Parts: sequence; structure tokens; C-alpha cells
Amino acid sequence: MAPNASGAIAELAPVRVWDPYVRAFHWLLVIGIVASWITGENEWYETHYQIGLGVGWLIIFRILWGFVGSRTARFTHFIKGPGAVLAYAKTMFARKPSHAFGHNAGGGVMVLILLLVVGIQAFSGLFNTDDVLFDGPLYDNVSESMSKLAGFVHARLFNVLLALIALHVLVIAMYLIWKRENLVRAMVTGRAILPKGNGEADFASPLRALIVAAIAAVPPILIYVLN
Repeated sequence: MAPNASGAIAELAPVRVWDPYVRAFHWLLVIGIVASWITGENEWYETHYQIGLGVGWLIIFRILWGFVGSRTARFTHFIKGPGAVLAYAKTMFARKPSHAFGHNAGGGVMVLILLLVVGIQAFSGLFNTDDVLFDGPLYDNVSESMSKLAGFVHARLFNVLLALIALHVLVIAMYLIWKRENLVRAMVTGRAILPKGNGEADFASPLRALIVAAIAAVPPILIYVLN
């Protein structure tokens, strides 16, 4: 039970929030980042490059899905103004569930930052080189100085990404322990524990997701085939 806007106690129930396409994106991205880290550290550059193209496909899909996907997946649903973000920050550490229907204002900011950083990370790798065994597929299309800049960004930005991931995990743990809200379960099952009466998310059709995934795959496939 939880108090509703009028102060009365509202009954809680599992509510459909996250479509299977957002959930698949989320967990495939986790796998892709871990695999990128392992292959990069071990200098398995060809595999690292292929995984990077896969991560790029995921990012393109999520950006497109943010415009044409299910309601809770759309940027218009969870990207809020500074006022809403500040209001969220003031209540973030309250010891009670947020009961957000989808991403809250702070989570929306984190989604944008992660998409930007992972996108830049994947893009910069296309122009990178180790000067010995491997050149990125677009290495020959830029000057040496641009390639070195891309290599610098690719190496340093990953540390930023790791810090953001650590922050993301820390917030999820805080929600679970302090606010008693299991965000991971919601991203696995697609359902969040919310007050009844808020309705459920309408999910976009599998055909739309398939079309968007196919469109998103075009740039990585062209890069791989033509290089």
C-alpha cells in the first residue's frame, strides 16, 4: 500500500511499463559493453571492432525507438526540463518508492548521457588504430591528427563510461536498499510495482520494432561490408 495524491492509501500491483524491445536493448548493451571491455583489454581488436558495430546498432535503434517506440520508451515521456529534474533531486533520497511510471526525471537525464557517451565511444572507434595490427574501418578517411584525436577520445572516454556505469549501479542499489524499489526486476519482467489506477503502457507492435531494428542495422552493415 502507498498514499496517493489525496493522501489515501492506494493498492499496489504489477503494472506493465517496459516493452520487450527496451528490455532487450538494455541487456544486450550490458553484454556489449562488458564484451568490448574484455576484448579491448586483451587486444582482440577484430572481435572488439565487430562488437563495437553491434553496440552502434543498439544505440541507433534506441535513438530511433525514442521517437517512434512505445510510450514509456519515447524521449517525450521521460525527458523533462530543469525544474522537474531539480524537483526529483530534492526527493531522491526520501525513504519511500518513487513509483515513477517509466524513467523519472533523473533517470531520463542518465539515459541521455549514457546514449551520448556510448555513441561517441562506438563512433570514435571507427577511426582508431593501434599502429600495428588493426586500423578502424574509417581510419583512411581522416587525417592522422583526427585519427589520433579519435584514439584519445576512445581510450579516455571509456573511463568516463565506467564511472557513469558505477554511478548507475549505485543508484539502483540505493533504490533497492533505501527506497525498497526494485528497478532491475522491472527491467527484466517489464512490470513495476505501482499504485493501481495509473493504467499500463501500450507497447508498439513487433513489426514496428523489426522495421526500426532493420533501419538501425544499415549503417553498421555498410561499414562492415564496404571496409
